[in-house]
Amino acid sequence: MSDFGRRSTAEEVSRGVDLTGRYAIVTGANTGIGRETARVLALRGCRVAMACRNLDKGDVARREILEAAKGTIPAARLLLMQLDLASLESVRIFAKDYLANDWPLHLLVNNAGVMLPDRRLTRDGFEHHLGINHLGHFLLTNLLLERLCESAPSRVVVVASDAMHMAGIDEKLEDLNWNHRRYSGWRAYASSKLMNLMFARELERRVHGRGVAVNALHPGVIKTELARDQRWYMLLVGLLMWPFMKNVECGAATTLFAATAPELADAGGRYFANCMPARMPKIAQNDTVCVRLWKLSERLTGLSH
Repeated sequence: MSDFGRRSTAEEVSRGVDLTGRYAIVTGANTGIGRETARVLALRGCRVAMACRNLDKGDVARREILEAAKGTIPAARLLLMQLDLASLESVRIFAKDYLANDWPLHLLVNNAGVMLPDRRLTRDGFEHHLGINHLGHFLLTNLLLERLCESAPSRVVVVASDAMHMAGIDEKLEDLNWNHRRYSGWRAYASSKLMNLMFARELERRVHGRGVAVNALHPGVIKTELARDQRWYMLLVGLLMWPFMKNVECGAATTLFAATAPELADAGGRYFANCMPARMPKIAQNDTVCVRLWKLSERLTGLSH
């Protein structure tokens, strides 16, 4: 049982952890809990690749982190790299560039995500939640997997969401791209978060014994820009909930817990919320369906034909 909870911050859960000499990638590190995750990892000594779609915004975030740190975070610990998860080509370029530097990789934090009200397509023709939240991270992780294994002990941390309990998919995994169903942005988002957890569980099974621990988490309802594209009535709901939401310092805590807690160094396949074990949907515990999603994801991303 963890000593931390809902009000714990990312700095608190990682206090005393020394990540000197370790390398990490954090997707979506220019804003929200991704930015806080990158900041605290760097504060603990880690060298962090801030994987951002918009390099201008990423550069602003990096400079603001360094200025606020007042010398406690050397500039060399924060690297800015471009990654657009809506483009499988961009994912491949990012992975190729990272590997070409011969850096080890001890921690991959699949944090970036979108939550949209209307159906939009990625450059590869995937519904945005499927393409960005799941397939982009699926491909990225697989392209970097051997480096993670070579760098063991290492970890993969997948930011999912309890919204998964409202997912719009079944065990047959039909129409994940929402081509034939009436579109629901909320259910599409929830489905992508369920796929995040299923991916994490199957990845853990596949790398078990290779020194890579894979865990997923629900960060909580956070005061971030994630819902910035929602319709007015959802924004109104958000305003009403605002006093009860976590700030980013608390929102990133469970990510830092999964990334740094000593007791999770060789313990994977779990799902956390508030730094504590959380309930998984039954479908995510079905190994057969998780394998089915993995194989489908391989085909969609071109990892298999």
